Formats: sequence, structure tokens, C-alpha cells
Amino acid sequence: MSEFSEQVAAALGDALGAEHAALWVYGLAGAFAGEARVRSAVDEALEQHRRLRDTAEQAMRQADLTPTPAQPAYDVGPVANQSAAIELLITAERDCEVGWRAVLDTTEDRGLRRTALDGLTTAATRATRWRLTLGRQPAVEHLPGQRS
Repeated sequence: MSEFSEQVAAALGDALGAEHAALWVYGLAGAFAGEARVRSAVDEALEQHRRLRDTAEQAMRQADLTPTPAQPAYDVGPVANQSAAIELLITAERDCEVGWRAVLDTTEDRGLRRTALDGLTTAATRATRWRLTLGRQPAVEHLPGQRS
């Protein structure tokens, strides 16, 4: 059993909450994915977000913490097409970056740091991919996960 400080537990709970929201948003975005390459990227991201969610939940349980529950729905505003859905995905990935960066900044646990670094880098990579898909420049964000 691991034991986390209140700060680490809060950061991990926030990262898990961001993963839950990302899964919900990717499910919604899949309905608007008109191009095969976008559908494929959505499916790949869903798999990675599920893995990170499951890892975060397991870490919380091992520390005798109650994992942050998923919300039944998330208020994302209207989504009418693939471009709007991709904008939403960029926001979801940004939230995951912030969540995992906070975990990385607060924990000394090697396993949790590896998970947080994985979460941060994969979210930053996906956000860059989505910005490139929309033709947005610059596509790469400096210092991913840094709070604005």
C-alpha cells in the first residue's frame, strides 16, 4: 500500500477527473469524426485514456483513497462538426496535461511519476496532433501542463 500526501492525493484525483472527462469527450467526438484518420486517432486516444484512468484509479485504491468518480455528463457546449469536436479534444488534452503535470510536480513516488510523465507527454502529443489536424500554428505548446 502506498501513502500519498494530501497534495499528491488531490493532484491525482484531479488528473483522474480529467481522464474521466477526456473519455467522455472522446466518445462524443467519435460521433463527429468524418475522416478515417480522425476516427483512428480517436480510437487510439480512447485506449490510452482508459489505461491512464485505470492506472490512476488503482494507485488511489492502493493508497486507501476513493477514486474520483466520473460525471454522468460534462457541459461542453454545442458541437456541430468535426472541427468543433477537435477543438473540444484539444481542451480535454490540455486539462489532462495540467492534471498530470500537477501529479508530477507533487509526488516523489517513482511509479506515480512515471505514470504522470506518460500522461503529460501523451496528452501533449495528442493535443499537438489535433492542432496540426486543424492547421493551427504554432501546433506545439511550450511547457505543456503549465497552468495559465
